[in-house]
Amino acid sequence: MLIVGAGAVGLSLGYHLRLAGAEVPFLVRPGRTEAFTPPRRLYDYNDATVKTFDGYRVVDDTAPLRGEAFAFVIVTLDGHVSRTEQGEATLRAVGDLVRDSAAIVLMDGIGVDLRAFYLDTLRIPGDRLLLGFLGMLAHQGSAALPVPQGVDPVLLSSADICFVHPANRTGFTVARSNAAAAKKFAELYDRSGVSRVGFMSPKVSDVMGPAVFTVYAAWDIAGWPPFAQVVADSELWRLTLRAQREILTLPRNGWFGKVAARLMGSRVTAAIHLGQETKMQPLDVAAFNGFHHGGKVRQQDLAVLRDFVAEGQRAGRPMTALRTLVDRAESRRVSS
Repeated sequence: MLIVGAGAVGLSLGYHLRLAGAEVPFLVRPGRTEAFTPPRRLYDYNDATVKTFDGYRVVDDTAPLRGEAFAFVIVTLDGHVSRTEQGEATLRAVGDLVRDSAAIVLMDGIGVDLRAFYLDTLRIPGDRLLLGFLGMLAHQGSAALPVPQGVDPVLLSSADICFVHPANRTGFTVARSNAAAAKKFAELYDRSGVSRVGFMSPKVSDVMGPAVFTVYAAWDIAGWPPFAQVVADSELWRLTLRAQREILTLPRNGWFGKVAARLMGSRVTAAIHLGQETKMQPLDVAAFNGFHHGGKVRQQDLAVLRDFVAEGQRAGRPMTALRTLVDRAESRRVSS
């Protein structure tokens, strides 16, 4: 099992895969191996304990990995980083490493036509590339998020990575574009005994996944308060729902997008995000999303929305709500 990237996503997945008995080397950026040498300390919000993660290797080049057989490769680069010069070079190197094997690649990034970009760069068959994303939430210990009530601040600050599972213990979700490969990955990961794989329809992930960034843009505009305050801002919330509908009803999404647009009204959309705030306690989800979607992957999120604006306009649609939402999110960041 090769993991590309050793940030919060990579280390939290690697820890659970190691519990499952997998050998877990990490491929990181050139010159960064010492920053991720074992052991690492991971704080588990669910049981308020620190776990020690060791027994893994870190390399900054694929050369030491040649000759090894990998069942799976998890690429944790976000959609924006994947398309940078360094990201593309990393993907080409990974493709060269696994192309002539049967390895399945799971990509954690999201972006318009990102799957096609990965296939072109990796040069592997389509049935060997799956979308996968965290079901738990994970952040660096240095994120300086609010310390939840009842959590030991000293213990929390001692961790390199902090994570929290929902009640159903889903740590990773895989789109079943290749059902047999998704099942094989789940059988391996689930051996950890403390975290499990969930599954999602590829159609749902392709259509519904990118549309969620309208909500994060609105949350960003509002300043990342508890989500109920975003919903309570009726003008902003109506704009968000219109922008979401503009994405869902793009021609690329066909009939499924039209059905999804009818389903994802105010009540359902709000319930999803309000529910996450409850399911991920004691973590402050608003603060986490402010750190993650308002910072670490913000360029990915806004790039997705800008790409959808351009796509809609090419199809003769004004995309008025989405353009307004993106402009407001970008202007807020400039002014702040």
